[in-house]
Amino acid sequence: MSLHKSNIQNTFSISRFNEYYLPSVNRSVFESIDSKTLYDKKFKSDFAKEDMLQVVTGLDSGLLVNYLLEQGIPKGSIFIFVELDEVLNLLNVDIPKEIENQLFIYNYEDFQENFSSDTYGVYILKNHFKHYRSLGATSSHLPEYSILNTQIIKTLESGYLEQRVNSSQQKYFEEQFKNISENVLPASLLINRFNGHNCLIVAGGPSLDDHIDWIRSNSKHLFIIAVSRIAGKLHKAGIAPHIIVSVDPYDFSFEVNRDMMSLANSSLFVNSFHVNSRLLGQWPGKNLFMDNKYPWQLEEKENIETIGPTVTNAAVHLATRMGFSSILLAGVDLCFTNTGFTHTKDSVESALGPNLGIMGEWIDTYGGEKAETVTQLKLAIDALAAEANINPEIEFINLSLNAAKVNGIKYKNTESIILQIVEPSPEDLLNNIPHFSLEDKRKDNIISKAKINELITTLRNIAKLSNDILSLIQQLKEQTKSPYDMQKYFNKIDIIDKKINKSHSGVIKLIKTYGFSEFSAFLTTKDTEEWDTLHVIDMTENYYKAFISISEKLIELAQDSLARLTHRINELSQNADLEALVNFWRKEKQHGRVNIWLVNHPNWRAHEKFKHNEQLLEKYQHLIQSLSDEYQKQLTVIPEEYIENVKESASMENVFEKIIVLIRDKDHTGLVKMAFNLRELAKKDETAKRLYHLAYSHQLLLEKKENEALLVLLELDKNLQSEIELKQISLLALRQGKIDIAEYAIARLAETIDEYIPQHAHILKLRGKYQDSIDLYLDYLEKYPSDISTWIKFGLFMIDINQFANAETAFYQVLQTDPDNRVAHEYINWLQSRN
Repeated sequence: MSLHKSNIQNTFSISRFNEYYLPSVNRSVFESIDSKTLYDKKFKSDFAKEDMLQVVTGLDSGLLVNYLLEQGIPKGSIFIFVELDEVLNLLNVDIPKEIENQLFIYNYEDFQENFSSDTYGVYILKNHFKHYRSLGATSSHLPEYSILNTQIIKTLESGYLEQRVNSSQQKYFEEQFKNISENVLPASLLINRFNGHNCLIVAGGPSLDDHIDWIRSNSKHLFIIAVSRIAGKLHKAGIAPHIIVSVDPYDFSFEVNRDMMSLANSSLFVNSFHVNSRLLGQWPGKNLFMDNKYPWQLEEKENIETIGPTVTNAAVHLATRMGFSSILLAGVDLCFTNTGFTHTKDSVESALGPNLGIMGEWIDTYGGEKAETVTQLKLAIDALAAEANINPEIEFINLSLNAAKVNGIKYKNTESIILQIVEPSPEDLLNNIPHFSLEDKRKDNIISKAKINELITTLRNIAKLSNDILSLIQQLKEQTKSPYDMQKYFNKIDIIDKKINKSHSGVIKLIKTYGFSEFSAFLTTKDTEEWDTLHVIDMTENYYKAFISISEKLIELAQDSLARLTHRINELSQNADLEALVNFWRKEKQHGRVNIWLVNHPNWRAHEKFKHNEQLLEKYQHLIQSLSDEYQKQLTVIPEEYIENVKESASMENVFEKIIVLIRDKDHTGLVKMAFNLRELAKKDETAKRLYHLAYSHQLLLEKKENEALLVLLELDKNLQSEIELKQISLLALRQGKIDIAEYAIARLAETIDEYIPQHAHILKLRGKYQDSIDLYLDYLEKYPSDISTWIKFGLFMIDINQFANAETAFYQVLQTDPDNRVAHEYINWLQSRN
């Protein structure tokens, strides 16, 4: 079973606006409105953005590129158009030389080959990229565009994931520098403190809703570790988690996890060293950090590591190091539900409805069903299996039958779980965590400042020594040396290199790890035996240039950290200028630090500086109130950009394209689930209704139920029957000999799409309506006189009904376009031989 193959024809039309386009790609979309008007509405504002990577599926017969050329490419932006080979072969788009590094036109293979370049990687890393569909690709009549679009999205997602992995070290270190002032006590304080106890890890999967009541009823017998995004939900349900875990360093982390802020007085926050600084910096409660406090420290095995790729993996690893003998998992689904949901109720993702448009891969659940998951969650499944494998003494249990099956983790329903030990309360846990006085915090910050100043001195020394090496290299390049003299220079370089590495091992590792991409520039594809002296000199030069460049970047991060520590020290003193602190908090989007300041200075109004300065007191009160209001807004308003990102992946355009891929792959399981999920949505959304009928029809086809498949498409409201459904109706009707139904479908198509007129004429011929068929053929051929295949079909039709003169005229029309056409010559000779 396959989709009815569409033909991209080498036939151009000219609209009444004098625009050339391919009707087989764009149908009649440019006949009523000119392309500029359409594009202004759909693309103008987005295409005008600077410093963006814009990836577009389809060229719209070349008109979309022409539009972009007329508008001009914004500063710092790059446009990549990806088109079907069949269309590219029909177009000739000239790219002006001055923008040949900003505008690229590829087929999919070329796009895939070129997309991993470093140039594009910068845009992806900064999340300055967006994907669009042309009007032709948005339309549903060419399944090839749906498949192409899905391939492009997968390539973009893969590129984004690859860039995040490659660059994660830089982002981790940058957040670690910001978090030095907050990362005071290590998570190692918890190691083996709970031997023989029961732990429950709570994540945000949909199955959590099935277990909330059980968790509440058994909370006294459970030590609860919650991932940060779900902590607020537990709190609202009357459940106090002992520990909240968060690891994500990226944007939106605060918005996703902000509900945890209400638990600062009851829960312990255990964070990765690289957790988002806005989240950690505004946390007013106690926290412990995983891994290292300082970026230049070599690994400290005594602290607990952050294990990825997800926060759930980090929480499970934390629990293993804390000594729990039994680890239960709730909401750790790591896959989609049968109804297409990925998150528990009350989340933004859940509120926006099922996400049916993501192309994932199938995994098994504990219930023996197939479920879909995405790449990152598949990696999380593998990491959990590895964690269970290295801790065979711990019993790992998932409470959900619908969760992804993980090796080493078994399923148990809550009724069979026996809990006996009464766990310490969250308050007991907090009380056992050392309390830092203001003076303790001040001393810790002063120590950190001293260590950072030492780092800056070391980095400057490394940069100086690297510059000394570059000077030696320059001398080598400027003069021709004897082998003996050259060796002397290399010996000097070696001596300086040893000075760089001596006693600075942690800093050297930081430089090389943080600057991985810069250091990769000196790598070579040549075999070592191919290296000549000049090649070695160039490699050495690039290597030490990278040392200087990265040292300078790290000095900037260190100085930024010093400034932050200075403000943290000032926060501890009532004598500090509150206005300067507020300005800094606003700059860092850490408005919530005002609450930490108020806790540290409960009697601030009684300070002597306000006794005879009512105006200053009012100023401070106004600053505190305005900052508190701004922070409250952070806690309640979801950024529109975050909502749009979630909506985009769940759009019906993505759902349609997924259905097309499922049809292509003959994926019965996928079509069954898609039809099931769309059935409910179809009751209130017409697009969903159309897609339900499409998916269900193809499901039935795979089940060898052709008649039922046809009926499902015919049951769809006529106004919702698009080109792809009507094509499928005609195909199935012809296969079943239902010529009247086939005629209905083709006639509907031919009303608005000239491409189907010859097919309509052919069906009329099959039904014996010869004159109607002839009239349609002639109307079409008058408009498209160079359509050779249709002239030949018409000529054969004329022979069938003994109109030989008209047949001969038809074949002569073929020779007008293609003088060497063998079929036309053979039939003309045959017709003339009859006379």
